[in-house]
Amino acid sequence: MPDESYYKDLKLTNRGFDTFTSDREGVSLEATLQQDLATVTGRANLAQAIINRLLTRKGELASLGHPDYGSRLYELVGEPNNIRLQGLAEIYIRESLRDEPRIKEIKNIAFAPINRRQGRHELQIMIAISPIGEAPDLSFVLPINL
Repeated sequence: MPDESYYKDLKLTNRGFDTFTSDREGVSLEATLQQDLATVTGRANLAQAIINRLLTRKGELASLGHPDYGSRLYELVGEPNNIRLQGLAEIYIRESLRDEPRIKEIKNIAFAPINRRQGRHELQIMIAISPIGEAPDLSFVLPINL
C-alpha cells in the first residue's frame, strides 16, 4: 500500500510507544534540526492516530465538530488493574477504533499480566490491527497510567 494512504500529520511528543502515559499528559509538536515542524507519515502516522484517538476523552472535541472522537478509557482512571478493568478497557478500545477509517480489522487486544510489584494502576495494552489495503499488520504496546 502506498505511504500516502495513511495520511501525513504533525509529529507529537509524549505519545510514544512503550512510554507510560495518560490522557492528561501534555502533548507538544516536535521540531526538526532545520527548526521546522516535524511530520509523521505511513505506519507511524497510523499508530500515532490510534494512540491519539485512545487517549482523547470521548466527547472532548465536540465543540470542534467531532463529538464521537476519542475513547472512554479515561473512565477507568483510579480503578485497579484487574480482569474486570481489562474487559472494560477492551470494550472501550474496540468502540473507539471502529471509527478509525484506516483500520480494516482489529486482530487482537491483549493485556500484560498484572504485576503487583509495579502497582495495580498500570495497564499495558498490546494492540494488533490490519490496516486497509495490502499493508502488513501493525502491532504496538500502549502503556497507560490509571
